Amino acid sequence: MFSQDLFESSQLNTLTNWFQEPLGWTYPLEINIPDLTTPETGFPVCILLHGFGGNGNQLVYQYQNILNTQILIAPTGYMNSWNISNEPSKAPDVEMISDLVNQLQLFNNINSDKIRIIGFSNGAALANRIFIENYNSGIDIICSIVSQLSEAQYHNDNFYYPSNGTNGNQEFNGYNDIAIPLIGRKYLNIGNINDPIIPYFGGAAVGVNFLNSLNSIYLIAKSQGYQGDILSDEEGIEIDGSSTYEYNYLSNQVVHLKGNSGHNLNTYQQQYLVNYLESSPDYGDLNQDNLVNILDVVILVNYVLQNINQSIEYDLNQDDNINILDIILLINIILV
Repeated sequence: MFSQDLFESSQLNTLTNWFQEPLGWTYPLEINIPDLTTPETGFPVCILLHGFGGNGNQLVYQYQNILNTQILIAPTGYMNSWNISNEPSKAPDVEMISDLVNQLQLFNNINSDKIRIIGFSNGAALANRIFIENYNSGIDIICSIVSQLSEAQYHNDNFYYPSNGTNGNQEFNGYNDIAIPLIGRKYLNIGNINDPIIPYFGGAAVGVNFLNSLNSIYLIAKSQGYQGDILSDEEGIEIDGSSTYEYNYLSNQVVHLKGNSGHNLNTYQQQYLVNYLESSPDYGDLNQDNLVNILDVVILVNYVLQNINQSIEYDLNQDDNINILDIILLINIILV
């Protein structure tokens, strides 16, 4: 186990091999550490995943003054892409990120329970793969920017991952094995109705069939225990007259932002991202002590035993009933 801090000059192992690089290939990695006193529990970490044709260095330069309270780690994908369906890269990106997270969690100046994944476009598709396929509970927040779930990742009422690699010529791009996402993570998706690359309302693009963005976020919410109805387009809440609308599930655990900024973020969306990363988890924190633990279970059990059914914040799965199902969901959140 490491007994040292992470520095911008630290060498992390991202060497891997696959059929395109049988002798091995190392993912380039950019590291930025805030010029701040290390918090008692360590810095949170944002792993930034670039879009198709981009690189990690560009993302760190763009976000080092925006996400300035978090360590930024930005790998560059093979051939400047991430392996989703028919990209030029067939690299084991999900496995690389999993190994990278495991390494980061060993450093003294890192909060091992606050590793965040933020993906943009092609990188957002990889972030969605990580949401579906990775079971490290230290990854507490996943943000997918300008790309929602695809039919490959969710079809036949289940989430899927590619057990034998991705292939744009196969049914559902090779996503053939059922996966069950980890419960308890926060998830933010941001999309725009006028995106010229990723169709907000679903459809075929870049070799992938996308789901409607509102359907996509509903499925994410259901995977986290939500049992209510899908939020309609009209139920979005506009943010400060900005033409940016919030769709909020599970007391801010799962959120979608709808805007009209093309394949980019507007100022409101960007600030929302910053606030989302810095907010304390309130989903399941019934006594509001910034912790979700057995004390919250005791509160909820007493609430159910007293047969009180009026406090909406105790209805964790939002099915309009407060009962044993909410207790089970809260226990599952704590256990992971």
